[in-house]
Amino acid sequence: MGLAELIEQRRFVGREFLVWLWFESELFEGRFSLDALGVCELWLEGQITLVQEKEQSRLKGAAPSSAPEAHEALRQGKLPSQARVRVTRGELEYAFLFNADAFALSGVKIPSVVKDAADEQFYERMYLIEELETLFTALYAEFLALRLSTSWEPAVMPFIRAWV
Repeated sequence: MGLAELIEQRRFVGREFLVWLWFESELFEGRFSLDALGVCELWLEGQITLVQEKEQSRLKGAAPSSAPEAHEALRQGKLPSQARVRVTRGELEYAFLFNADAFALSGVKIPSVVKDAADEQFYERMYLIEELETLFTALYAEFLALRLSTSWEPAVMPFIRAWV
């Protein structure tokens, strides 16, 4: 089996992760409690794209994930392939577009840099990007632990189906 086939077979994981983020953010009003990092808030905003094979629904607006059309697309079997995400942790606020199929972040916006010297600004920006990577990795680790557990199908999926 070639690399392209392996990637295509596992593409659903990024989409399921995005569904889980969406579900959890609505269920717990955006609050995620991450073991080592504490509490962060996450919500989908601006745009969301849902796909099923060749069909695609793209929703834009202040809170497209709350729109009835978004949940209708989920009911039709479409899964989110990308969404604009906003995450806050303490005073830090990040925004990015998450492409679930490529499992990639783009258009990343980090908190304002406050240092004066150019080299200090660079190091602060790198620190903030690393902080976002740590947050995102912790969210993904929490999802994977749940997704790979025996409780996923009997305990989690019924709630997600009911939410849809």
